[in-house]
Amino acid sequence: MTLFNKVFSTRTLLQIICVLVVVVAMKLLSAHYNFSWAAEIGGD
Repeated sequence: MTLFNKVFSTRTLLQIICVLVVVVAMKLLSAHYNFSWAAEIGGD
């Protein structure tokens, strides 16, 4: 477990978790409102 703690600090883990939560939230909102971020960015 010490190797894991050296590679991933608490701050790094929190940032990863926050990014994952934001991505999942965006996907859920996109599905709910039938809105595609990829289509918007791609200009379709």
